Formats: sequence, C-alpha cells, structure tokens
Amino acid sequence: MTMHRLITALAAGALAAASLALPVRAAEIPPVPALETPLHRDQPLVGTVYDVAAGETVEPRAVAEAAARARFVILGERHDNPDHHALQAWVVRAMTAQGRTPAVAFEMIGQGQVPALESYLNAHPDDAAGLGPAVQWEQRGWPAWESYRPIAEAALSADLPILAANPSPGESRTVGRQGFGALDAERTAALALDTPLPEAQRDQLLSELRAGHCNLMPKDAMGPMANVQRLRDAVMADTLIAAARAQDRGAVLIAGGGHARADRAVPWYLRQRLNDPDVLVVRFREVRPEATEPAAYLPEQPPGAPRAYDYVWFTPANERGDPCAELKKRMQRHGSDGE
Repeated sequence: MTMHRLITALAAGALAAASLALPVRAAEIPPVPALETPLHRDQPLVGTVYDVAAGETVEPRAVAEAAARARFVILGERHDNPDHHALQAWVVRAMTAQGRTPAVAFEMIGQGQVPALESYLNAHPDDAAGLGPAVQWEQRGWPAWESYRPIAEAALSADLPILAANPSPGESRTVGRQGFGALDAERTAALALDTPLPEAQRDQLLSELRAGHCNLMPKDAMGPMANVQRLRDAVMADTLIAAARAQDRGAVLIAGGGHARADRAVPWYLRQRLNDPDVLVVRFREVRPEATEPAAYLPEQPPGAPRAYDYVWFTPANERGDPCAELKKRMQRHGSDGE
C-alpha cells in the first residue's frame, strides 16, 4: 500500500469510528408538513413511509431518529415537487431538534457558485430568501427557489453550513467530452473514479439515462452521459466526506433521486472511500394511481447489490407537461433520430 493510500485508509477508519459517537438527544420532533402537490392525493400510499429492509410502513419519526443517528443522510427528490422539499426541510429540522448539526449540501449549487454562495452567507447569514438569486439558481435551470427555500431556512436557523456539492460546469464538460482520463490521475483516484461500477449497475445506469431522455438520445451518447453522472456522484460524495470531517458534524445531501441510489450513486462512492460510512438514504417518491404497493416503487436490483433506499416516503404528484414532447422537438431541430 502506498503512503497516500495508507493515509487515506487511516483517515477513513477514523471517520467511520467517529460516527459511533454522534450526539443525539431525545427531543420533540417537529410536526410533519401537510402535503400540497395536486395529483393523486387520494392514492392510499400518499403520506406513508416504507421501511425497505423491514418491508413495512413506519411512522415518520422512524426516519427522523434514523437520520439523527447517521453520519451521512441522502435525501433523494423529484426536483419540481415542492412536497419533497418541505419534507427534506423537515428531516433537517428533526435532526437539529435531536442535537445534530450537519452540513447541508445541495446538488443544485455547483462549485463555480462557491464565491457567490460564501459572499451571500457572510453578508446575510440568517436570510434564506436571497440565497437562490445569489447563486443564479433559476437562471441555471432549477425549479423555483421558493420551493427549496424551506430547506435553506431550516439550515440557517440552526447555523448549519450550506455547501455546493456539484462539480464545476467546466469539469463536467471535460469529462463528458474526454472521459476520466482528462482528469488529473490523483484526483481520479481520490474520487474513486478509478474503480469501475459493477457491470450490472453500469448497464442499468446506461439504460435509465436513455429512458430518462425518452429513448430519443443517440445510444452512443449514453457513455459520456454516464461518465458525467459518475463524476457528479463522486464529487457530491467528496463534498459530504469533507463536511463530515469538519468539526465532526456529518452531512445531509439534497439531490435528485438518481444520485441517491445506494447501489451505484453517491452512497456507492462513500462506501468505496470509507470503511462502513454509515449512510441513510431516504427517497421521496410521487405515487402513480395504478401502483398501490410500495414494492412497485423500488428499482430492480442486480444480484448482490445493496438496496437502493432505506426508506421511501410517498407524496402526491405534481402537474407537469410532457417532457418527451419538448425533447423530441429539440432533437428534431438538431436533426437527430435517437439512433
């Protein structure tokens, strides 16, 4: 083992050991917010929480208590569902009510926005309203800041650090065009990008990326897209590890559901780099009218892979247009037939 690998392993072991002593106290958990998104509100799963390992529904308090014990908490969302953000904010508040002070990292804030983020927080440490505009949240294509604002308010009211979790656009473009070989070898190794995904997980990722683009993108575009997805997962994991080491506080990640999957996304990279990193994954899922059993919302798992989520929390669905129709129009303008 090289000296670099030895130091990394020792640091990882120390971090994992420290997770056993996280401060948690008995406390009043805040009330769960009412769900307000409009579609399928009478579907029987709405508002229920499913414990994947136990195969049964549990009370929200079980999520709050598990989150307070975990060093890393990954909260996977549908970006344009305000209920998901209200529940993410609730988890953060429930953690602080139990004595935890985690950093809160956002997928939606990239490392290129760090100077603007830090400048705003230094000038307005208690004001979440202007944080989104300060980092050009909506200009960069994310849903309305107002729906995410409760998460920032939960963090700032408890004096929690808010962190940028995504890689810079420049680094993402470089990896998309040239692959991981374009990165410095030391950075590639430090992010665990030199460890390939198991073949089954990579095949699933490629298939789901194409399905997520309505099967309209060229098949040969999926490899570069998968590389960018892996870079983003690895950098988000790196952000969480750095935050957990700072003041021994742990970290929460606010991210899309695809980045939350423990079998191949951010938690997978945490496990590549740390010995037993103590990760909790909560996936917020919109219900479908015809799917009334929790198992219908669990992804297919390759043999031997860790379960994708620890808890699934069901919400109504949001109204939205047909993204495939819009993507098809864009593809046609660029002259691509998706093959």
